[in-house]
Amino acid sequence: MSEHEYEKYTEKEEAVVEGIDISGIWNRMYEPRELTGYDLTFMDKVTETPGAESMGWCYQCAQCVGVCPVDNVGSYGPRKLFRRLQTGQNLFENDDLWLCTTCMNCLRVCPKEVDMMKIMPAIREQVVLNGTLPGEIQDMLQNVSEYGNPMGESPRKRARWTKGLENPPRDLSKEDGSDPVDVLWYVSDYFSYHQRGHDAAKALTRVFNRLGVDFGILGSQEKCDGDSQRLVGETGLFEELAQHNDEQFQKYEHGTL
Repeated sequence: MSEHEYEKYTEKEEAVVEGIDISGIWNRMYEPRELTGYDLTFMDKVTETPGAESMGWCYQCAQCVGVCPVDNVGSYGPRKLFRRLQTGQNLFENDDLWLCTTCMNCLRVCPKEVDMMKIMPAIREQVVLNGTLPGEIQDMLQNVSEYGNPMGESPRKRARWTKGLENPPRDLSKEDGSDPVDVLWYVSDYFSYHQRGHDAAKALTRVFNRLGVDFGILGSQEKCDGDSQRLVGETGLFEELAQHNDEQFQKYEHGTL
């Protein structure tokens, strides 16, 4: 191997990834793999996101692999995902992106404190901007945007679970806001629309009543908290939902939220 060839290969030595299918050529056994035409634009956009710059700190120690709850059920692992980004691979249509639950196990053991909780939403945000989301996630985001909940249910049905209760909570959306309430209860989508959630919400209502708590709900004025939307990369929708709910909280005089 000539000196020029050696420099060319060693320059790209850090792009060597064992066990990952990436475009390039093997020159000979034991020699580095040269990647051709790889683009680091995706990685640059991710690391520009506040909090996600730690992605570049990963040096492939594989500590995260042993604690990742989804690594054993597919090809996914934080180390592999980071390596794909570091070698400029196109992740826009990679289903592995949606397996991460942001459980924080990898951050707990990472010697470089690579923060997956900030990195994964940043990666997914680029996918959202590229418009290559899986259909199920697109439907969920559309429902939240139109109806304020991922189920696609009417906002008017949000407080329907209170029907039949002997002492239902005050629905502040039907009041003028002049009468304060001690506890403003943010019920959430699951409790509001799912039957099992209804049972839990009714049980908590009975507990509040037994304790003599003065409490109320936002009813049709409540919207999704947006956390799931933030985790899939739709930060704009998350901010919109957060602003809406905060405005509703400010409309009513209350103590505990």
